[in-house]
Parts: sequence; structure tokens; C-alpha cells
Amino acid sequence: MLQNRTKLVLGLTYFELGDFNQSISYLKDVPSDDENYPRALLALGWCYLKLQQHYKMVKPLEIFVADFQGSEYLPEVYLLLGQAHLKIRLYDKAISYFSQILNRFPSKSENGALLESISGKIAPIEQQIEQQRLDLLLQESKLLQTLHLPSRKWIPGYMKKEIREIEKRRSELLRKIDQEKKSLTEMVQTLQSIRILLKIRARDWRSYAEYGISRALFLKEQEK
Repeated sequence: MLQNRTKLVLGLTYFELGDFNQSISYLKDVPSDDENYPRALLALGWCYLKLQQHYKMVKPLEIFVADFQGSEYLPEVYLLLGQAHLKIRLYDKAISYFSQILNRFPSKSENGALLESISGKIAPIEQQIEQQRLDLLLQESKLLQTLHLPSRKWIPGYMKKEIREIEKRRSELLRKIDQEKKSLTEMVQTLQSIRILLKIRARDWRSYAEYGISRALFLKEQEK
């Protein structure tokens, strides 16, 4: 719903302005059945981190982990959970969350090869879609320009039936072209989403996780 989307946008806007409490008030109002809920949970985690309220970070992020395992933001959530538990001195718990990143995401070299392979496959598909979209626009333009029918009152009676058939075929062609354009637009949006996912996963999450584990082990040893 637009109203829930507005709450998320306002929450993120106040976050950028540094008013984290106001941001939280909007983000907490995004309902759990809304498509924006995962992003609201992640943003709540960041707000509590900025406010150094590390205990409060845990709940929204653990909800995220429990309910949205397929999200592209999952490594970021694991990283925040690891940081939260570092701050509250639950070092083994922190290590377990950092380790999730190491277990679930490939090494940098493996990740790079995968991203290069997928990107190479996406590029020609995008070019084909763009060419198809241009072809449809050209067909639509030609159709609209060439099928100008005269006023019916100047047409002999025996031709009116034929004119009606022509108009019907034109309307059907325009409808099909419009459907194809919408399908191509959806395909472009899907590819854009894939590229965003690739960009996020291209970050070297393993380096962050390895540092977090080293930090947790060091602090744990210091408290002995």
C-alpha cells in the first residue's frame, strides 16, 4: 500500500537527517504483512545502532533472519547482529552470526567469478529486450499513422462492415502491442533487480565477518 510505502520513505528520510528516534517511530508502523517490512526491520537495526541501543537492535534483526532468509540484505543483517552482540559482550553469539556469512557466501574469488559469469549472461538479454521494445514502438507508430479511416457518413453502405473489421483488427493489434510493452518493462525491472542483488553480493562480506570474528575472539580473551 502507498501509505506503508510512505512510512518507510519517511523513516529512511529521517534516518538520513540523523533524527533516529523519529525514524524509528515511522519504521515501527510498517505492518508485518507489507512488502516493505523487511527493509523497515533492517533500517530499525541501523537506527538502534546509531543510538547505541544495542539490545534493541537484536529483536528486529532476528525477526528478519527468521522470516526473510531469501533476502539480498541477509549478509548485512548478520553483520549487524554480530556487531550488536559484540557490544553487549555475548561474544560466542557474535561469532555465530559472523560465521553465518562465511558459511552462506562464497569466497571473494568464487564470488567474483560467479558475478562475472552472470553479468555476462544478463548483458545480451538486456540488449535483446531493448531492441524488441524499440521494434514495438516502431510498429505501434506505423499502425497509428497508416490506418486513418474516413468518416463513416461518406462511406458506401457495402464498405461499412469491412471498415468495422479493420477497426477491430487495429484495436486488437494495439492491445497486443501494449501487452508486449508491459511484459518487456517487467523483464527490464527484473533484470535491474538482479543487478542490484549482484552489486550487494559483490561486497566482500567475508572480510567483514572475518574481522568481526577476530575482534570477538580478542575481546573474549581479554575478559578472561
